[in-house]
Amino acid sequence: MINWFKGIHHPEAYHGLNNKSPFFEGWYNKVVTADKHPFAIIPGIYRSGKIENNFPFIMIFDGKSGDVYFERFDILDFSASSNKYDVVIGENRFFKEGIDLKINSNSIKMAGSLRFSGNHSWPIKFSEPGCMGWYGYMPFMECYHGILSMDHLIEGELAYNDSVINFNKGRGYIEKDWGSNFPNSWIWVQANHFKKSKSSISASIARIPFLGMEFAGFIIGLLVKDKLYRFTTYRSAKTVLLDYDGSKVEWIIKQKNFTLSINILIGNTSGVLYAPDENDMVKKVSEYLDSKVVVRLQNKKNIIFEDESDLAGNEIIGDLDHLLQLAKKH
Repeated sequence: MINWFKGIHHPEAYHGLNNKSPFFEGWYNKVVTADKHPFAIIPGIYRSGKIENNFPFIMIFDGKSGDVYFERFDILDFSASSNKYDVVIGENRFFKEGIDLKINSNSIKMAGSLRFSGNHSWPIKFSEPGCMGWYGYMPFMECYHGILSMDHLIEGELAYNDSVINFNKGRGYIEKDWGSNFPNSWIWVQANHFKKSKSSISASIARIPFLGMEFAGFIIGLLVKDKLYRFTTYRSAKTVLLDYDGSKVEWIIKQKNFTLSINILIGNTSGVLYAPDENDMVKKVSEYLDSKVVVRLQNKKNIIFEDESDLAGNEIIGDLDHLLQLAKKH
């Protein structure tokens, strides 16, 4: 229990040493070139609670083509730090300062190094150990979430199949999830390529089972000029409108004198990512890296931020009707 408690203050680190089966953990690296070619590169580990199936993996999603590659590795190929972000899978390494890749399979060839600088992480405090706040202290949560970098600069290149992708002056984002399973339903959007300003948003709302009940819990961070505005369930923010019509999402949140408006228009190119199931990792999460998001933040009538991005990562998954009903109750 002491090690588990200590791990809460390191959302970036590996938590699998202190968790029984079923268990999964994945580090989501979104990397986008200066000329707007987006990729999601996700190292992770899966452990079934039903059968003997335990393996690390690297998943790569090309947001321009929609191609998704899922590479399995032997469990002996995996090692990770329990107090920082440092994951090794075979000849591949993922850490706070970058990514080193060397994958050569029948499906994909990707090799090279990326280096990150100027990382903007979600603050860690005793009263608020990362983006989950005090919910992070609850040992029975289905899924835990961490935001490791809202925005950072990328340098380097990757040889990708028959081409070389230059990431110099690109921008990146890192988050992660770990636990026993993904939520039943959720909406997620992330963008750090706004048209008028260097800013970043990460916003998610999900069905959260809690002590025999359930609620629509949300975590939103908006980074504007190096200041992080946080709108979360545990900070008493309220969803006053959440609507989805099949192609776009309208979401309005109030917290004290602040009003945050998020409008999402679903993109054109999707890929189906793998996610934990009872016996294995299976295809189940449709993701876009070319969605559009329009964001406005007001303090009373004063507009603090208003901008849009057409390079937003976006997922809309599961029983949305139920999620929308839960959101109306809080």
